[in-house]
Order: sequence, then structure tokens, then C-alpha cells
Amino acid sequence: MKWIRLLIISKIIIAILFIASCGSSPRVEDEELLGRDDDDRTGRISIFVSPSARQKVYSKVAVMPFRAPVELVGASISDIFTTEILKTYKYQLVERGQIEQVLGEQALGLKGVTESALAMKVGKILGVQGAIVGTVPEYGSKASGPAELASIGINVRMIDVTDGTIVWSITDSAISDKPISLSSFARRMIENMVNRLRREWIKAGDTHAINLPSPQILNSYGKLRRAVIEILPDSPQTIVEYKIFRSQSENGPYQEIETLENSRSKNIRFEDKNLLDAEVYYYKIVSISRTGMTGSPAGPIKIATAGPPGAVAGLSAESGLIRKVVLNWQSATASVTKNRSRSSDDEDEESDSGAGDKNIKGYHIYRRSPGGSWSKIKTIESSHQSTYTDEGLGDEKTYHYRIMKFNVVGTESPPSQVAIAITKGPPSSIRNLTATSGHARKIPLSWSPSIEPEVKGYAIYRADKESGPFEILRVIEGREQTQYSDGGKKGDEASLKDDARYFYKIKSVNIVDVQGADSPVVSAITKAVPRPVTGLTASQIEVKQVTLNWKLNQEIDISKYDVFRGDDPGNVDKFMQDIPATLSHFTDKDLKDGIKYYYKVRAVDKDGLTGKFSEVISSSTKLIPKKPEGLKANIEGSQIRITWQPNPEKDIARYVLFKKGFLSWDKAGESTSTFFSYLEELKKGKTFTFRLTAIDLSNLESEPSEEVSITIP
Repeated sequence: MKWIRLLIISKIIIAILFIASCGSSPRVEDEELLGRDDDDRTGRISIFVSPSARQKVYSKVAVMPFRAPVELVGASISDIFTTEILKTYKYQLVERGQIEQVLGEQALGLKGVTESALAMKVGKILGVQGAIVGTVPEYGSKASGPAELASIGINVRMIDVTDGTIVWSITDSAISDKPISLSSFARRMIENMVNRLRREWIKAGDTHAINLPSPQILNSYGKLRRAVIEILPDSPQTIVEYKIFRSQSENGPYQEIETLENSRSKNIRFEDKNLLDAEVYYYKIVSISRTGMTGSPAGPIKIATAGPPGAVAGLSAESGLIRKVVLNWQSATASVTKNRSRSSDDEDEESDSGAGDKNIKGYHIYRRSPGGSWSKIKTIESSHQSTYTDEGLGDEKTYHYRIMKFNVVGTESPPSQVAIAITKGPPSSIRNLTATSGHARKIPLSWSPSIEPEVKGYAIYRADKESGPFEILRVIEGREQTQYSDGGKKGDEASLKDDARYFYKIKSVNIVDVQGADSPVVSAITKAVPRPVTGLTASQIEVKQVTLNWKLNQEIDISKYDVFRGDDPGNVDKFMQDIPATLSHFTDKDLKDGIKYYYKVRAVDKDGLTGKFSEVISSSTKLIPKKPEGLKANIEGSQIRITWQPNPEKDIARYVLFKKGFLSWDKAGESTSTFFSYLEELKKGKTFTFRLTAIDLSNLESEPSEEVSITIP
């Protein structure tokens, strides 16, 4: 809470000072104005770098709060200076809060530390090698005509905490060349100061930057008379190049031998050539930043060259395996042990393994087909391994092999003696393949199992002709599997056809997917669909229905009959009903009057096979009577006599008379003749309106006749 109050009070004081400076700033002469360009600052910046600074590494440094007329200004300037120093990567800086805690414990607050003795004391508590202290003697504004220009003076130096000597110092004092905020001008000044200081470090040879990344070595290895180092590049925005140093002693001296440009697009590979055989070399690698600073070196990296190893002994190759050959040889470890034992018995006898066998790293395996050239097929990085299986080979093929050792620097031995092996041929042909006819859209297959243990299944082929071409249907897993039902592939176009012959052959498949010879070709025929329905007839002129009859099919496995209807003979595709196989008739009801309908029927068997359709037949329903004509109305006494002409139909049963009411037509009576007497009180001026329908013996009713009206006089 004490520190928070102090910060708030400091900000208030700065605001008051700024307002005061705006009201009564001293006038600045034109020759006092300085811009941001370094050339305009030459006379104002003073820099010192100790000649002995490069002899000591200041890995951890503390930036103390700078002393200024206002404490918060000093703390702010020191923070900006800290940020710019961090950009140089030169020091590992102590965190601000840790410094404030020590200053608080020493009752120093944020007033700033400027005395060397006090800086050494605080620095030792913080555990740093250097302490950066500074003062801000000037921080305000000056009037230049109508403008207010920033005027700032900054003095900074770094003290060796151990002996109190000044490692470096820099002083700058400047006035802005145009109106600008004090904080912005201070940031520009400090950026310029640190850049100038960095240049002086480089001139004095003090380029070591503790925070620059050390080069990351991906790989390093020796080869015959050469050494290889692979570097994972850092960001080119930070590191622009790497310098390579070499020595034949771990402790040096190291001589610069190469400068490598940094490229982020790929790893950096350095190869040192023309070295001595069986010699050890040491390398150091230093990263160089874009600003000319150097990071901590990587290394020393130890790389040894070596002479060629001795030849591999005891190579053999196993024949008769499926698409593979197993190689065996005497390992380098066993060879070295054997030769050491022999050397102890007879010191004058030369070792078979050669002088380089103690550095064996692994083996290179080479293969050649008859008439071909040698090619490396495998690298084994183990000196203890003494066997290898070469897989993915051809069937019943001859292969030649030889092996070479290679040591830790990649030098190969002379080739071993050649070993020869022959792979096993494909599986034998399948016996007793049969195909069964008469099944609906499928053909069952069966065969005798293979007796060869390496067989893992069977490949089934099908064709439409005995001569082919044959298409593979499926590979069945399991040597004991001896049955398969071919039901065609998914999709109507790929399914097996009805009453069609298909041809089959089978090949056995071994564990590496090698297929054997073809079995004998067999064939079978799929089941035929039911025959077309015959004897289909239809009733005529029935009322609102049509009755169909047909003959039952002769097939014994018919399960039903499908009935279809249409409005024209070319479009009879509306499914009506399934009829059980024991029935041969169907009545289509609730039809429209006087309409012609078309029908066809087909049989469906128990396997779901649909037969061909019968011939298309037609039938018409009975037509309704014509509407009555000649309707007349006359007054006869106290009644109205209505007459009409008789309908032409022979089966008219009666006529129905209707009188028009207020909202609807009301039935007035019926007549079996062609007249009707309507009795009702006949009031003067009242109008009566009538109409008539005819009904036949099938109870079909005609449309209403034309209306007739009569008014009582």
C-alpha cells in the first residue's frame, strides 16, 4: 500500500510540473535545437567502454531506478533503458520487482541509486556481476517561439559489483527539433544511446551477448577424412551467420575455419574435408546477431575419423521362404571378441576384423538379382545384430547378397563373400471346385481346402464366358473355408441375372498375398423367373367395379400375384394388390362411372423373383343415365302438372323431382312415368322452380335436367 501511494503521489507531481512548464517555459535559441539524427548528436553524446570489459562475462545485471527530480520519472527512464538493453541480448537482467524489494528492504525507496558503493552493495544482494545506474538531470520543456520542445539529459554507467570499476558509461543531452511528448522523446533518445553504446561494444571487442541463443546442433558425425555438423538455424531476424572454429585439442587454441550464412528455409550443414584418418577433432560454433553481437559458443563438439573396418564373415542366406530371404552372419562384436582371444594366444597373428572394428556402428546390406547390379537395401545401426529378413521379394526368384560393416564415421568395410537364396513359388491349384444351379440370383460354390499351411484364404473369380475375362469377386480369409455363395455385387446393374450361366475359378492365397495357379473352370445357371400369367379376362359394364380372372401358373413355388392398373395401355404401372397364390381373381372396386381401365398381372415366386406380365386387357364401368330432357310445368286447377320426355336407357327405374328452396333443392317426389302432379297451396304471384334426375336399375343417377319455373297468376 505504501508503494501504491508513493506511485500515485509521484504521478500527481509530474502532472503539476508539466502544467507549470507549459505556462512558463524558458525560451530556447535556434542553435540549441537537436534532431534525432545521430550526426546532429555527435557533440552531445559521450561514450566510454573499458578496454578490459571484453575479458569478463557479465551474465547477470541489474538496472537500478535512475535518480531524477521526480522519482517516477527516474523509474520510467530506467524501465525504457532496461527494454532497450534487453534488445541487445547482452545481459540477463534482474526483474524489476526483485530490485524494488531489495531497495525497500534497504530503505532506499525509488529515489535511485547512483553511488558506486551503494550500487555494489545492492548488486551483491541481488547476486549480479554488474549494476547499471543513472541520473536524469533534465526532464522538461523549453519554449522555442510558439512551440514547446522536449529537453532531456541522461547519464548512465555500469559498475562492476566485484571491484567497483566502471565497465562502460554514456551521457546524452538533447532538445527535440519539433513538439513531441517528453516520454516519446525520451524513448527515442534512449534507443539512440543504446545503439551507439552497442557500436562501441563491438569496436572494443566486447560482443558477447548472454541472451543470444547458442547454436543448436542437430547432428555431428565423422566420415572417412571428413567431419559433418548439422545446425538447426535460429530466426534470421536475430541470427545472421555462424562462425565455425576447429582445434585438435579440446582446450584449444581454436582457429576460425568457416562462416555460414543463416537460412531459415533449411537446416545448415557444414562439412570439414581433407582431415586425417583415425583422428579426433574438436569444433566450436558461435552465432552472430544482426547487430554484430555474439552468443555463447556451442561445443566443443568431438568428431573422430577412422579407417575402413574388416570384412563381414560367415554370411549365409536361407532359401525356400515365401517372398523373403533370411540372412545370418557373424556380428562385429563377436568378431572383435574372437580376434582378441586369438591375439592373446598368438600376438603375431593379424586380426581378421581390421583396425577399425572397434568403432563399428552397423551394417549395409546389398542385394543383386541375376543379371542386375548391386544396390543397398538396408542399413542396420547396431554392431550386435547378426540377422536380417529381406521381405517383399518375387516368387521363385534367385537373389545374391553381400554385407559391409560401417564405423562411427560412416566408412564401409570391403564386401563380404556372396550368399545366394531362392524364394518359394506360388501355392498349388485348388481341387474339386463345384457350382450349383437353380438358385435365385445366386450361385453356391464349394471346393476342397488347400493342404499347404502358408495358405491363408482363396480368391474367387467370375466371368460371363468360359473364355473370360474373369473378374475377381472376393478374397475369403481362412484356409479351412471351403464355401462361398455368389450373390453379385451391390447395385441392380451388378447383380446376377435370372436364368443366366456364369463361370468360376478359384486361386489359393498365401500369407504374403501370393495367388496360386487357376483351378479348373466350372459353371452354373441361376433360377428362371416365373412364366407370364395367361388367361387374364375382365368383366364389362359393371357398376363402379371391374372383376379380373386368370389361370394359375404351373410353377410349384409361386407365392403371390401382383395386379397393376392404368388409364391407358402404355402406362399400366399402378400397383393394386397382392393376391395369394391359391386365388386367380380380383375385384377392383370404387371406380368411376363410364371409365375405361387397363390391367395386367404377374406371378412372384417364393424367392422374390417376379415373372413377366400378362397381356394388357381393358374394361369399362357402367355409364350413368343421361339427364332428362323436355321438362315442362303447367297449372291444372289447384296443382302443377310437370311432364318430360322419357330417357333413352332401357333400365330406367324411376325419376326424382326436386323443387328449389331458399338455400337448396328439396325432393318433391318420384315417378316411374313421365309426369308428376305437384300439390301445394298456390298463392298468387308465387314462383315455383323444378328440376329432374333419372335413376336406373343399378341405382345410378343422372345429372339434373334443365330447370323449369312457373309463376301463379
